[in-house]
Order: sequence, then structure tokens, then C-alpha cells
Amino acid sequence: MKIPTRVTFWAQMASCIWSSVVQVAVLNWAFGSISDICSPTQANRYTCPNGRVFFNASVIWGVIGPKRMYSIGQMYASLQWFWLAGAALPIIIWLAAKKWPRSSAKYLNAPLIFSGAGMIPPATPLTYLAWGSVGFVFNKFIRNRWRGWWMEYNYVISAGLDVGTALCLIVMLFAISLSNSSFPSWWGNTKALSTMDYTDTAIQVVLPKGEKFGPTQWE
Repeated sequence: MKIPTRVTFWAQMASCIWSSVVQVAVLNWAFGSISDICSPTQANRYTCPNGRVFFNASVIWGVIGPKRMYSIGQMYASLQWFWLAGAALPIIIWLAAKKWPRSSAKYLNAPLIFSGAGMIPPATPLTYLAWGSVGFVFNKFIRNRWRGWWMEYNYVISAGLDVGTALCLIVMLFAISLSNSSFPSWWGNTKALSTMDYTDTAIQVVLPKGEKFGPTQWE
């Protein structure tokens, strides 16, 4: 890419060190300043979804262990069949693309399909809808109509959207959330509040009070 290697290295080193310091500082500030942080009922939705997912994963793979959950005869033993699905689907897609070269099968990619859903949880279908809409506009509509502009500016726009999102979050945090001001109300930020994802009602089995999901003890 004709990028100076030493400049690239030091730019990456400086950004990694600075981001590490900032993230640790912000994390400590948040835990000391935001009430009920990481609680499911936190007023401003600082519920720490990624943290809860990683915590649960550490319990599953560390405290309980995969043998007690996924081995033969255990609760989730049937999930082992997905190894076969993961091995077979790329071959099926490849054969379909060979047989029907003009079909949309040539655009399918099994690893991307499976890894793309890897953020569920904590991401919700609402989150994926936002990602998919932006991706379709830029990588389908604009790419087909204005290919030159897309090749020149698409990744710059992507970086700009990321930076703009981060700056907007900072402004909203200090100017609205922490000042107890009311956020502007319109369809774009109120409609999502009535979805099953937001209200935590997308649950297949509601346990009675006092009961827990799964075995009472792990042998």
C-alpha cells in the first residue's frame, strides 16, 4: 500500500497506548459516577451487555466447563451437530454457485453468515437492521450507481461515521444524560423503546419466581 512501515508502526503503538489509558480511565470513572451501572434496570440503559455476555461465557467455559454442557447425554449435546452444518454449508454454496453461476448464490459466504451473527447476544435484530440498512445503501445502491465515488470515499465515509457516532455519544452523555435534560423525542428514538428487544419480553419461557433454568446442581 506504499505506507511507510516505521510511521505506521509508531502510529499504531501510540494509538494503542492512548486508547488503553483512556478506556481504563473512563471505565473507572463510570463505575464510580454512574448509579446502578450494569444493572438491568439502570435508568439510562448502561446495562453492560457485552460485559454480561463475557461474564456468562467465562462461567460456562471455566466454572462449569464444556464437558458438563455439550458432551453426550448433557443438556446441549445436540449443538454438536452444528459442526457438521458449518462444514457442509460452504460446500453446498460452492456447488450451487457452480451449477447456477448467474444466481445470487455466488454472493453467499458461509463463514461471513455465521460470524456475522456472532454478536447476538448482546446485539439485537434492531441493531442488525441499522447495520444492514447502512451497508445496503453504501455497498449496493451507491456502489452500483456511482462506482468511482464509492471506490474513492467509501472507507473514508465509514471511518467518518464511526468517529461521528463516538462524538455524538460524548455530546449526549455530558449535555443531556448527566445534566438530567430531556432528550429530543421523535419517531427515530421512541419507536425502538416499544420493541420486544428493549422491553425484555422476547423470552420463550418465563420462569416462576424462585426457579432457575437448567439443572439444580452440576455433577
